[in-house]
Amino acid sequence: MTHDAPAYGLWSLVIINSVFFIFFASSFTVGGRKKNWRELGMLSAFVLALFTEM
Repeated sequence: MTHDAPAYGLWSLVIINSVFFIFFASSFTVGGRKKNWRELGMLSAFVLALFTEM
């Protein structure tokens, strides 16, 4: 069984999953404090890098 098509190119799935998990994580933050937004930014960068690498 030979597959000539590459197994990458699902960038829409990366964006959808990243937005879903970032929105889910942001629902737990209270907001307002600068530290909360900084932590959410770091978590967002980690989630985006995780799904990009997968």
